Amino acid sequence: MSDSNPPNPEPDQHPERFKYTRFQQKSLSMNSKEIEAMGGHIGNRRDKEKTSAETNVPDRFELFLLGPGEKKVTVEPDTRVPHCAMFHFAKEDHTLGNMLRSQLLRTPNVIFAGYRVPHPLFSSFDLRVQTNGEISPKDAVVEACKELINKLKILDLQFKHEFAIKEAMNAKGAAAGDAA
Repeated sequence: MSDSNPPNPEPDQHPERFKYTRFQQKSLSMNSKEIEAMGGHIGNRRDKEKTSAETNVPDRFELFLLGPGEKKVTVEPDTRVPHCAMFHFAKEDHTLGNMLRSQLLRTPNVIFAGYRVPHPLFSSFDLRVQTNGEISPKDAVVEACKELINKLKILDLQFKHEFAIKEAMNAKGAAAGDAA
């Protein structure tokens, strides 16, 4: 017998490891209906308390509804870098952050545009924009938003057009199948 593998502890050395509650002892010999009749649960977590990981997650509505007095966008000018500002977007995530960053980088007057998400559990991001001085960072963000709205309107129209074509093809195919 090697010293690196000590023998298993005897039940009387660690009695707390081998004790079952009265409910656990009885449930070992019971079926699921009997356990549920006594108030036990088999694989159903709805009635149980949240785990420690679940308690840290905010409620889903907190991800998109603004609280009282909360603003969607706040602007803070950066005093260290000329023509630069930090925008904080509340209740938004990577989707809008990445679209705005991409659109801002297409603008010739924008020198730098980047965003970061401070924490993955909270839906907010910070967008930093630096311009060459011909326009302000705020004007650059407003212009980028207007361009994105126009692009999304075009995408919506194209999608509806393609969907209408597909519906017409399906209706035509169904009518041809009925005639045959």
